[in-house]
Amino acid sequence: MSKKNKGEGIQKNDDYKIVPTKNSFQSLANFPPLPYKTVVTKPPTKPSIDNYFLKFTEHLFLTSYKIAPTNLFIKDLVQRSFGDSHDLGDHLQKTRQFYELILTDTQSADITHTTNVANPSYILYSKCIIKNVLGFQQWKDPLQERHFSIPFEPATYNYLDYKMAWLQAFFLKPEIHS
Repeated sequence: MSKKNKGEGIQKNDDYKIVPTKNSFQSLANFPPLPYKTVVTKPPTKPSIDNYFLKFTEHLFLTSYKIAPTNLFIKDLVQRSFGDSHDLGDHLQKTRQFYELILTDTQSADITHTTNVANPSYILYSKCIIKNVLGFQQWKDPLQERHFSIPFEPATYNYLDYKMAWLQAFFLKPEIHS
């Protein structure tokens, strides 16, 4: 390349065209200021909850009752319609017992349930002693699979399951449990 052609392809300020554009926004200076009396006497408006939540109604089934049913009847209707698993998670085998076992197997908590003598599937109340909460650094790799100390299906769990266990292990029916 010779010295004559060295700056030939470089554009200069004179090569650019200025294209006028129209501002589609209004200037805030055009708005009149609020009177002092309005600012002092009018309280600020709070945003309503409706601005943050979307209301969604899902139709489950029809009933032909003319009067409002009792709570006991509704409980029985929900039990017959959905069974015990109306709060299923993303994996059918990861039940509340699975998550409780994670907490006891990692020695994070001791959970004991007191059941009804006449109906052993009915839990009267539960006791939980929280002993230790494992952090991310103690687990090292969050996707590392650990095996249970007793036979259980699924046989492994990871740190994401451990974190979910702190929510799901205590997810019991509130109307019958304390």
